[in-house]
Amino acid sequence: MKRTPDSIRQLVKELQDGDEFSRAQASFALGMLGEAAVAPLIDLLRHDDREVRMRAAWALGVIGQPALPALLELAESHDSTVRIEAIRILGVIGEGRSLNALFQSLTDPDPRVAQRAAIALGRIGDTRAFHPLLIALHHPAPDVRFAACNALAHMNVAEAIPALHERAEEDTGFTSWGASVADAARRAIQEIEAANPHVSTDQFARVRDLLRSQPDAKARG
Repeated sequence: MKRTPDSIRQLVKELQDGDEFSRAQASFALGMLGEAAVAPLIDLLRHDDREVRMRAAWALGVIGQPALPALLELAESHDSTVRIEAIRILGVIGEGRSLNALFQSLTDPDPRVAQRAAIALGRIGDTRAFHPLLIALHHPAPDVRFAACNALAHMNVAEAIPALHERAEEDTGFTSWGASVADAARRAIQEIEAANPHVSTDQFARVRDLLRSQPDAKARG
């Protein structure tokens, strides 16, 4: 297939108007075209049809690094739906240059954006996200806390266990789809312990209790 603007326009049209097979073929072809297809695919992330947005997002994920500048810009869009789609793709691409944008998105006023940022950071698995995700464990929205638990589980950092124990013991929240945050924390602990068999849960429990007792000790002094 000749890589011309006309061929790209035709593929974009098929991605929006074709049947399911045609849409799948068009998104695959656009992904293979690389940087030349980035701009029209970015435009499709604003489409009213969720399937079109998902197909465009998939193609951008295939394109990868050439799409990063445009995606990082979209991550700061005024439209929260566009921010969510951009962050979703950044997580798929897994490029370290997107970390700062994802850290900022963890504090987004729309909890759906913050949740998606936590999921993306978990997929990327960069340990630089450890402390931002620990902070996200205390987000007001249960959906975000749930995603932060899962992200920390994916990272397999043993030092997350005390904070996850706190969520498991104290968090009574449920996500918008009815899942327990405390249960997510317990599963995360199990996954981290399985990946770090040398880690003593009792040891982390003692550290956690010591940290909790410090304010009381200061008060007594």
